[in-house]
Amino acid sequence: MRRGTLSRFHWLNALTFVLCVAALVLLPRPAAWCVAGTVLCVHLAVVALGVTFPQWQMFGPILCRVRTERNAVALTFDDGPDPAVTPALLDLLKQRGVSATFFCTGQRVDEHPALVRRIVNEGHLLGNHSFAHSHWTNFFTVRRLREDVGRAQEAIARVAGCRPTLFRPPVGLTNPRVFRVVKELRLQVVGWTVRGLDTRHGKPEAIVERIVRRLRPGAILVLHDGGMPCSIVLPTVDLLLAELQRRGYRAERLDRLMETT
Repeated sequence: MRRGTLSRFHWLNALTFVLCVAALVLLPRPAAWCVAGTVLCVHLAVVALGVTFPQWQMFGPILCRVRTERNAVALTFDDGPDPAVTPALLDLLKQRGVSATFFCTGQRVDEHPALVRRIVNEGHLLGNHSFAHSHWTNFFTVRRLREDVGRAQEAIARVAGCRPTLFRPPVGLTNPRVFRVVKELRLQVVGWTVRGLDTRHGKPEAIVERIVRRLRPGAILVLHDGGMPCSIVLPTVDLLLAELQRRGYRAERLDRLMETT
């Protein structure tokens, strides 16, 4: 966020405050309390949805799509590296001449350093996906967030020799504390244009169909290599790359796609 700018969250708070004060000043009781209560409920609902949907950019700037006129997309993988899946995935990407972006968890980086180095050596980009990928990350204090995200930064830098500049929060959840920490660590928050929901759907055809329905230049696509079986990951990626090629699209590293804006 640029210095001096306010997030949608701050504007929403200001609007809620003004509406509540206006209701309490201008309306008779108990109507005033009813209107103010309704405004607060709507406020909480909007904030909750903003936490869940990064495209809303409620708390700060999130890269959900690269603005480009080229038929290029960023293929990204979360939750790895996974020794049961990632090596075969790397083989497939190498065979197809595709560079991708891997948002890795620091814990898996520490556990599989050789695999992380292979990802880098084969021309792919590493991103920070927190250290432990806790589903409670959105409830972390600033101090704990700083420790978790910073620990992942150090793990990746130690193993790969490069410090990530991109951060994707676990499950894509954000809040004001996340943006405070990433600003300190000089990271850019990355969301997505479309998720394959591959962790929910077991059929590669259904996963790819969901992605191509929202395909557009500069799209950021999300799949997973961590915690997924090869029997789903490889056919999905193979089918997706074939479909991208058929439609005249090319998959690129996210940072290189960003350079074309």
